Amino acid sequence: MDFMKKTLNQFSNQENTLYNIIYDLFFFAKLQESEDNIKSGKACKLEELKQHIDELEAKYANNNIK
Repeated sequence: MDFMKKTLNQFSNQENTLYNIIYDLFFFAKLQESEDNIKSGKACKLEELKQHIDELEAKYANNNIK
């Protein structure tokens, strides 16, 4: 959260609209959430995702509606 607070303190409220401020707050909150997820091991590596997709394709290959 310190990163977000430091970054938000750099904003000039006169130059930003309310929409921009809300968007930036949401963006920085999601960055922090992502960082926390990576630190706690809740992230999925690209290799794991590819393997999962390959398994799903193999499992449901004959079930596609054509």
